[in-house]
Amino acid sequence: MDSVPERAAIPTEYTWDLEAIYESTADWEAAFEAVSERIDEIRAYEGRLGEDGETLLAALQTRDELARELDQVAAYARMRSDEDTRDQAAQGRATRARTLAAEFNSANSFIGPEIQQLPESRVTELLDSTPELATYEHYLDDVLRLKPHTRSAEVEGVLSELGEVLSAPSEVFGKLTNADLTFPTVEGPAGDVEITQSNFTSLLQRPDREFRERVHEAFYGELATVRNTLGTSLNHQVRKHVKTADIRDYESAREAALDGSNVPVSVYDALVETVEGNLETLHRHLDLKATALGVDELEMYDVYAPAAPGESPEISYEAATEMVIEALSPLGEAYQDRVEAGIESRWIDVHENRGKRSGAYSGGTYDTHPYILMNWQDDVTSLYTLAHELGHSMHSELASEAQPYVDADYEIFVAEVASTVNETLLTHHLLETVEDEHFRAHVLDQFLERFRSTLYRQTLFAAFEAEIHERSAAGEPLTPDRLDELYGERKARYYAPAHLDEHIRTEWMRIPHFYYNFYVYQYATGLSAAVAIVDRIESDSAAATDYLDALRLGGSEYPLDVLQTAGVDMADSEPIETAIGEYERRIEEMADLLA
Repeated sequence: MDSVPERAAIPTEYTWDLEAIYESTADWEAAFEAVSERIDEIRAYEGRLGEDGETLLAALQTRDELARELDQVAAYARMRSDEDTRDQAAQGRATRARTLAAEFNSANSFIGPEIQQLPESRVTELLDSTPELATYEHYLDDVLRLKPHTRSAEVEGVLSELGEVLSAPSEVFGKLTNADLTFPTVEGPAGDVEITQSNFTSLLQRPDREFRERVHEAFYGELATVRNTLGTSLNHQVRKHVKTADIRDYESAREAALDGSNVPVSVYDALVETVEGNLETLHRHLDLKATALGVDELEMYDVYAPAAPGESPEISYEAATEMVIEALSPLGEAYQDRVEAGIESRWIDVHENRGKRSGAYSGGTYDTHPYILMNWQDDVTSLYTLAHELGHSMHSELASEAQPYVDADYEIFVAEVASTVNETLLTHHLLETVEDEHFRAHVLDQFLERFRSTLYRQTLFAAFEAEIHERSAAGEPLTPDRLDELYGERKARYYAPAHLDEHIRTEWMRIPHFYYNFYVYQYATGLSAAVAIVDRIESDSAAATDYLDALRLGGSEYPLDVLQTAGVDMADSEPIETAIGEYERRIEEMADLLA
């Protein structure tokens, strides 16, 4: 039986080094108390920001100093909690850290509104009189840009205090799907196999079709036992977004979410319109997959199955790290060396264990090295996830090294470009170096799957997310049955060549990104930008320097401007069309290889 080990059974070299942040829980407690005791320091500046440049500078520096300390307190608590979501003590520390963060956010919530109350001429005077404020020039521009959507200091304070409460739907989803739900075991070719959130899609990649069907039925059957809870949590999350947008005087929740990073809604619309105008490309891929699998009609439990013949290559973590490092050579030896050093110094928590948070992410803080959570499955998907998360981590390293704290944190719109550049470089490297036709077929299959799952699947999610927010804003109740209907209708358009069973209409129940407030579209725009950037890098060696310079900008410029530095204009649909063209060419290449 394939079983998931307890945390204690994982060798230390495959766990992340959180002791580099705090050597013990006692050290964390001391840091927690130190931040808690200093929060009132920021309140001393309330009502005084316009006095002179030195006062404004001192307020911003005090806020950032406390924020940096709090970032470490919160990151450590969150990552310890993610190691085993059943650990009540760790959960308690994570909750306390969130409460402290809410208190800190409330304490400094006056800063934005108070700056916005100053005449712009006064802000200019303060900048001119105090040269050190130049560090905050982009920050101040961003604050003033959002002035029409910022409420009074009192209202902003209330919203900040409610932050912990308003995060409840997302927390309910996380605890329910990661800690409370126990998915069944199913009979596999070599014995019983335990289904988890982390291994579900990898199990659907196995060659035995009857096994895939059993996994599909068992997984969604278990989710169905909590559909009312999951439907209620998603409905309340959407209502939170809608009401918050209303409070801030935005026309829609989507506009509010995108305005935070200064990305126009037209970028989102162009993505959905361009992708939905080219669904026939996805349909050709699905037809190719059905032919390769030898089935008359593709079922939804077939969609993840490889079109390449035979077993997908099994890839150990050690072999994967070597492949990724080699693939990154177009970015230069210095970049490769930093990645290798990070892997060796335990940036990564590699293997799945019982209770561990599902999925993967790159975390850490300005004052720590990056940390990556994974749930390694010895497959090609994990290989690509490793490359993806290392893209995020190296972005953080370069930005933190080049920028002050206030400008180091980059927007997600740009972050997903860095991660997907790494994926694209990996694909090109493997296709260039692998000679074995069987292996090449699996590399091509993985490439096509990344396009299907990133460009098309994430755009489907984005379109669904926009629709449910619009309907909620119009007063329509989002019951589980209605969510099934809306999701099923859109899924049917995208996956027209396949048979849609009743289970797949409920797929919305398992997607954590629907709680992230218009996050998913950035995977699709990120892939499109990444394809364009890699194309530039491979045709012009100087383009790699442009790209790395863009990463070093961090959040010191707005996302579309950062990508302009890398040579890509995401205000235009051309990068999306170029990516779809690449997808079409690789489908034809795969068809020829399988013929």
